[in-house]
Amino acid sequence: MRHLSGIFLALYLCASPALGHSVFVQHNLPASKAGYAVEVLNESLARGQHKLATSLDQSDFVIELVEDSALEVEEFAIAPGEEYLGIRGGGQRGLIYAALAVAEQLDHGRAIDTLEPVRESAALPFRAIKHNLPWDSYRSSSALDLHFDTVRDVNYWEAFLDMMAQNRFNALTLWNLHPFPYMIRAHNFPEASPFTDKELAEWRSLYRAIFAMAKERGIDTYLVNWNVRVSKSFADAHKLEGTNYYPFYKGRSVYSGEAQTSDLVKRYTRESVTQILEEYPNLTGFGFSFGEQMGGMTPRERQDWMD
Repeated sequence: MRHLSGIFLALYLCASPALGHSVFVQHNLPASKAGYAVEVLNESLARGQHKLATSLDQSDFVIELVEDSALEVEEFAIAPGEEYLGIRGGGQRGLIYAALAVAEQLDHGRAIDTLEPVRESAALPFRAIKHNLPWDSYRSSSALDLHFDTVRDVNYWEAFLDMMAQNRFNALTLWNLHPFPYMIRAHNFPEASPFTDKELAEWRSLYRAIFAMAKERGIDTYLVNWNVRVSKSFADAHKLEGTNYYPFYKGRSVYSGEAQTSDLVKRYTRESVTQILEEYPNLTGFGFSFGEQMGGMTPRERQDWMD
């Protein structure tokens, strides 16, 4: 029995990565460039039972992160050396993807001093996920309502965005009919948001957290809404009978064209978009859709409305 135990122990030691290295992750980059990459490396090193050194002289292994302008955006290179691992990245995303590639090797059991060299670049520049939000959703459905509390949880978004980074997605598009009232109290149209100051502050905090965590992970964010849409409180305040709002996806009544030709709605939309971009600097941009409410317009009229 002792003989068999010795065999098992020998096999385990041969198959396991070398443990106990004291690793120092070195860089001179701002947190906006290297913060998430360093976090990925530190977590993987900790899972592998390595000690995280706080200075170079306390370490016996060094991982160095360098931003390399000679590499394309998102491209990276991993160069192993003796008691050293060099990571070069083309910008923030390159560094993140390099760190993830190192973590994947370590998590699959490879020893830190036997890592494979890697050089990769993106085949597709835009790799996005379309996420339909369960508030002001494109359909009114209990199936969507089930996710309301989950999607309002910041922890859900942290896990979701980690998943996106691990799978090398670089853009998140958030879709719902009319996001404006959840994000701002429009300066010239405060009646558009039905929320109290406290409720609106909670929604703002959620959106800001999503955009900040996405940016930290090198993920662009876009809001995509349906046109022409307003909130129910806005439509009621201005008696816009032809205006569409949640949950009436395909129209409340016979198409009247009022929302499409109303200068009031155009101004509200334009000012809201501007204010959101000002109040949410981590938001990358907007995508605009031609919604069903524009069904009575010609293609030229739709484009003119967008412009």
